[in-house]
Order: sequence, then structure tokens, then C-alpha cells
Amino acid sequence: MAYAPKPLLPGDAFEAALRFGLALEQDLAHRQDPPDRAACLARHWRDLLELGWAGTLLPEAAGGAGGAIADLVALADGAGRSAMPLPVAAACGVVPMLLRAVPDAAMQAAVATGRMRPCPVLEPGAVTARMEGEGWLLEGSLLGLELVPEPTHYLLACPIAAAEPGLFLLPADAPGLAVTRHLRIDGRLSADLALHSPARLLARGAAVREAVAAARDLGAFLTCVEAVSAMGALIEQTIAYLSARVQFGTALASFQALRHRVAEMHVAAENTRGLVAQLLRAAGTAPALPWREVSFAKLRLGEAGRFVAEAAIQMHGGMGVTEALPASRLARRIMLAEFEYGDRNWHAARLLEAA
Repeated sequence: MAYAPKPLLPGDAFEAALRFGLALEQDLAHRQDPPDRAACLARHWRDLLELGWAGTLLPEAAGGAGGAIADLVALADGAGRSAMPLPVAAACGVVPMLLRAVPDAAMQAAVATGRMRPCPVLEPGAVTARMEGEGWLLEGSLLGLELVPEPTHYLLACPIAAAEPGLFLLPADAPGLAVTRHLRIDGRLSADLALHSPARLLARGAAVREAVAAARDLGAFLTCVEAVSAMGALIEQTIAYLSARVQFGTALASFQALRHRVAEMHVAAENTRGLVAQLLRAAGTAPALPWREVSFAKLRLGEAGRFVAEAAIQMHGGMGVTEALPASRLARRIMLAEFEYGDRNWHAARLLEAA
């Protein structure tokens, strides 16, 4: 058996992101202490910002690259090949999309250059906003927020009235803000937030509602891109393992049952890849991502991703649950991707409601 996954958008951007992800993987390989891993992620995140990834979708007038969604897809595709534990979708896709509701070129320029590193929050959880004096006060808590390394601000979409959303900017050092940091099982940084903090209202109303919807769909799409790329790498590594591992004097790759299971993994991954590729083609011609196609892709990812991840771990045997094995990290990343920007239940309900 032989298998080599194909990138969605081959080219310089994909290759650069792939090299960046592999270098980060090697740097993290010998680091087990959580603070040491967090510091390593922060250092590589600064390098990524210097390369201009955060400004990919921002206009050139604001210091960005003025790129299209396809440019960001190529980066996410390369990053997904090594399950790179950095928030590419959140910081490079979701944040610029949210800033479309804010007519502030200086803020866009600060984000594009990395001087401002906002952590986006699309699901406000138990956070509420209320007027206090001439400003706004955010109160409540957020659990399991995917964290940008060394954030300077939090960019929160939070209701300010029964039917009116608001977009708030909360400094990372704001008074009354308590942050408890964690490492997720896929190696990414996360945090729990407790808030009783003053914040700045950037925008409100229909513009925020549209920006949040577009940001969520773009985040879901980029998550699918990363997961599809990770599935291809996981199948490749599984085949290499089965070809090298010998049992009863025969390579495991010669066992018919295992060959059939690998074929099922390939079909599941290719079906998901086809949905993502179709969505990529639509993104090149439409002013906004078609939300139905986004939900179908995310729904399929939840089913296919879990099957591919579990099958790969099973075929790796005891090695499949070791921290040092790249296949283990890829599998955990694929399974966590289902729950970002709406899990399969959320997207199924969205499709049913529209129907």
C-alpha cells in the first residue's frame, strides 16, 4: 500500500505553512512541562505574526495582504498536515471577519502587524453586558475558550439587548478579569474567564450580527480544511505503520481486514474533502460563504473525522495512545475539530430549522 495526501491548494503558501508546522512539531517534541509548551507556542506564534498571517484577509490600506479566502485556506491546509496547535482559523480568519463591523483602520493595522492580538469570542456563554455610567460592564464567565498566545485583548460578541448584538473590546489586563489557563488534549491553549470588567463597545446592531455569522462560517470552514488535511496525514502515517509493522512474519499491511479498514478511512476522508473542495470553489465566486454548504461540511466532518481518528488509533494498537506518536496528535486534533464553531448537532439543527 502507498498513499500520499494531496493539498487542496498546492503552492508556496501551503509549503511554507507545512514547513512552519513541522518545525513547531519538532520544537515541541521534547517539551512535556505545560508552561514550557505554552512558552514554545508563544514564541512560534510571534514568528507566525511576523510572517503576516494575521493580515491575510485585511486590506492593504490597513497593512494587510488584501488576500482572498483561498490564500488563508492554503495556510490552514499546510498547518493542518501536522495538526499545528496554533489558532490559525480564529486569529487569521475570525478576527478579520469580525472587524468588518468596525470602521477603524488603525485597529485593523494593529491586528495585521501583530501589535494587537485579540482573542475572538463568538459564543458569549454566561456573559452579559450592561451600561454602567457612560461605559459598559461585562459580567459572567466563559469556559474552554480557545486562546491566542499572549493575547492583548478579547473581542467578544455579546448581546446588549434582547435582539441586538454588540461587539466589545476587552483588554487582557482589564480590572476584574480572572483567567485560568489550560492545555487542550490537542495541544492548543485554552482558558476559562471570569469577568466583571469594563469594556469598549465597538459596534452594535445588524452589522455585528452579519459579521458574527460570517466569522462563524469562516471559522467552521477553516476548521474543516485543517481537519481534512490532518485526516490525509493520519491515513498516510497509518499505512506507513502497517507496512513497517510485522506480525507472524508478515507485514500488517497484507492483512485483508486492515486493508479494508484503511480503504473505509480513505473513502470517509475523501468524501469530506470533496465537500470542502466544493465549498472552496464557491468561496471564490460568492461574496460570502454559503452557510448550508458550510453546515453540511461540518456535519460530515463530525461523523467522518471521528471514524478516521478512532480507526487509526485502533490499527496503531498500544502505540496509538502514546504522546510521542504524531498519529495520536493528529487523531486528537481531528476529534476536537468537530466541536469548534458548532458541533454536528448544532449544524444539523441549523439545517433542519431552515428546512
